[in-house]
Amino acid sequence: MTRLIDRRSLLWGAAAVGALVATSAYAAQKPVRRVSNGRKGDRANEGYDATAYFTAGAAVVGDPAAEISWEGAIWRFKDSDARALFAAAPETYAPQFGGYCANAMSMKKVVPANPEVWRIRDGKLYLFAGKPGGVKFDKDPEAMIAKAQAYWLTLTFIE
Repeated sequence: MTRLIDRRSLLWGAAAVGALVATSAYAAQKPVRRVSNGRKGDRANEGYDATAYFTAGAAVVGDPAAEISWEGAIWRFKDSDARALFAAAPETYAPQFGGYCANAMSMKKVVPANPEVWRIRDGKLYLFAGKPGGVKFDKDPEAMIAKAQAYWLTLTFIE
């Protein structure tokens, strides 16, 4: 009788673990927007001008009069010249990983970034949820980028 209970317990335990693993895998693969709408949920890069990081070396709030739609999101720019610059080569200026936090992405998490915490590396813009992510990036950018890129490629996107 003891053996039978042990086997049943083992089978139920295995079934519970299997269900937990399946649920975790599903939760990890929940579809996300290709471009983050930020913490406020209304604009790509929370309305900051994606070109300004490169041209002004600063995080600059965009003007509602200078907007463009790209990859299903609304992007703002400081002026029409910056908007035209982005429109001509959006992949050059858009933040990596859809504008989600690169540090979180490297830990297999999808977290909106703070557009005021950023780094440019090898001509690419990376955003972070907070200063600690940027500091961690500075210590080993290649490792963070590789891990984040590997996870980014597994994500399913909302079309």
